Amino acid sequence: MTTTRSCIIRSRFAYRFLHSLRKMNQQDKTNSRRVKHAAYASMASVVGSKRAWSRAVLSKIRNRSLLLKKKKKRRRRSSDEFGELRKIVPGGQLMDFYNLLDETADYINSLTSQVHVMKNILNLLST
Repeated sequence: MTTTRSCIIRSRFAYRFLHSLRKMNQQDKTNSRRVKHAAYASMASVVGSKRAWSRAVLSKIRNRSLLLKKKKKRRRRSSDEFGELRKIVPGGQLMDFYNLLDETADYINSLTSQVHVMKNILNLLST
């Protein structure tokens, strides 16, 4: 069942990512940062709002300027040993320990699917 879910996520991600790349290509302003944002947006939209990390990514993309202003005001240091993990997982600063671990596992699975799909796209375009 897990492999079926992974296949569905990969195919949905590939579709949305290619759609985003096509839109960027039409605008003729493609750079690495925009490709990264397209990949994250595609991945987060496939997972949907059921995971905290995907909500954080989508929120960050939608409200980039507002979020940057808030981050400057709320920049607090985390004193616990999971401070680095909280920085890596989107939305991790607001989670308790158990939710942070659960979201981290799902985030890693989604990143793995994203890498797999992007490698397949690269291999397809390279031939």
